[in-house]
Amino acid sequence: MTKSSIIPVKYIFIDVVAYTKRTVEAQCYIITALNRIVSGAINRYHMSDDSVVLIPTGDGMCIALLNVSIYDIHVSIAKEVLRRIHANNSRVKEKWRKFEVRIGINQGDDNIVTDINGRKNVTGAGINNTRRIMDLADGSQILVSSTVYDNLHPRKAYYDAFSQEFGYKAKHGLILKMYQIVKPETYWLNTNTPSNLLSKDAPDPKLTELAAYYFAHSIEKRRFLIEKRGYTQENAALAVLLWYLAVDSLGRSKSTEVEPYSEHMPETEFDTLDAKFKFFMNLPFWVCCDLKDSLCYYRIGEHNYKYFEDGLEFTIVNAEGRNKLKSEWPNIWDEFGFGES
Repeated sequence: MTKSSIIPVKYIFIDVVAYTKRTVEAQCYIITALNRIVSGAINRYHMSDDSVVLIPTGDGMCIALLNVSIYDIHVSIAKEVLRRIHANNSRVKEKWRKFEVRIGINQGDDNIVTDINGRKNVTGAGINNTRRIMDLADGSQILVSSTVYDNLHPRKAYYDAFSQEFGYKAKHGLILKMYQIVKPETYWLNTNTPSNLLSKDAPDPKLTELAAYYFAHSIEKRRFLIEKRGYTQENAALAVLLWYLAVDSLGRSKSTEVEPYSEHMPETEFDTLDAKFKFFMNLPFWVCCDLKDSLCYYRIGEHNYKYFEDGLEFTIVNAEGRNKLKSEWPNIWDEFGFGES
């Protein structure tokens, strides 16, 4: 017979995106890499073995933190996991070694049990709802329960870190209320609205501030972009260049340093726009294209392709995109001096 007790638990549920579509070799590599990344993220906080329960799920895992007093430990570990995954993806060359995860976070009082193998395990509504919340996220996104939001939102560090509330009707009439972590806007966090939570009849979501700066630089440098655009390598280099310009602008607007995506973009070595463009053109073809995929599709938002004259090339903003920037971010429109144009 199993023994059980009720204890406060903080949950982090992690799932590898498109895991079942991978080869067996890729699956083995990814799970090994994920185990290493999660262990490293947890070890940063020097918690005792008794306070951490790791539950493998085949294509991911659940991290259960038992009686841990650090109020935001679950969010901190989740963000560190995403950061380390992105670092892993920037180091490996082969696409089959790159992967993304979706993350759900919850907390509450659940039952600690001893399972059939004599190991500590967790059961209850808290862990079940964490899985349901996680399932609604897209790659590199973090969704949290309303319980987590209520605990973190009043604090200064998290006061403007969340999206609006999302409601979702799950099985058996269960209504889930959740929030998405959208700040700080960094290279490893996907802040687009989760596709599962988008209403088909709803208007497109507002541009993130980072995407707004990307649009602004595209509008400002339109002539340069038209002159330099060409085939896949040129277009990818231009898109990555716009990304870094947007990151720099966002960092200045926040008066804080925005961490660069990788070591490929020195901060001060290249002063002119043309020199920066040539730098990206000289990168290996696969590096430049992978940077574009990671940055533009997932961070600027693949659904925003309609606002570019060249669609998924993500370089030249069209008239509709100009209007969207002007209406949603008038302060950035004015910052670039676009006036009434």
